[in-house]
Amino acid sequence: MRVAVDGIYFGLLPGRGPKELVELAREVGADGLNWPFHPDYGADDPAAMATALSEAGLAAVSLGFTQHISAVPGSEAAFREGFARCAEAAGLFGTWVVDCWPNRPKDVAKERAQQVLASNLKAVTPVAEDAGCVVSLEFEPDTTLERFGEAKQFLNTFSPAVRLTADTYHIIRIGDDLAEAGAALGSRIGIVHFSASHRGEPGSEGDRCDYAAFLRAAVNAGYEGDIVLQYAPPEDTVASLRRAIALTRGVIAGCG
Repeated sequence: MRVAVDGIYFGLLPGRGPKELVELAREVGADGLNWPFHPDYGADDPAAMATALSEAGLAAVSLGFTQHISAVPGSEAAFREGFARCAEAAGLFGTWVVDCWPNRPKDVAKERAQQVLASNLKAVTPVAEDAGCVVSLEFEPDTTLERFGEAKQFLNTFSPAVRLTADTYHIIRIGDDLAEAGAALGSRIGIVHFSASHRGEPGSEGDRCDYAAFLRAAVNAGYEGDIVLQYAPPEDTVASLRRAIALTRGVIAGCG
């Protein structure tokens, strides 16, 4: 099980370029990155980016699909075209997971957003299967899929090529139990995100997440993927990530 740095929170959003992001991941001792599938991060030349990561000794444990339109009415064609390009890039990166956030615009009812998302998934599932990857949907409050139970039920009509991105912050902030979520989702999890209950560094002051209970339950229920550190970067980013990586590897060791 690999520990990765999120390239969106620690790269794209603060404005680090690809080389700076790669150097950060190397400096903190990560195994890899959640790589943003975005023009600023080589979406137009994924082979070059895949080579750069490989030469740095890093893996792309997931590709972050940055077009958040999978549940937006009227954007079906754009989503499907973008996903096809991302799935093709996943093959170049040797990446199994395409991480997708099904954002729901404020003026779109959840039922309608879920209908659009379901239609899009039916269209791209064969693409994912042919590419040997999965599309992993992140669930969180106030979006298309909010709670782990709702998200799991939504997946019932889809093949294992559709999975869920389980983020500890989103699970706990809506009031659900982490261990229950891990046990319920298990093998349907595409990728795990570790983030404190206050969206800061895992294990920092005030964090209420029981990472060990969550991961142990998920592993016992069949999860075999990786862990991405996704949280609001503090000023001491390098020191913070090193602490978070050490904590995460300790949690992983406890599941062995």
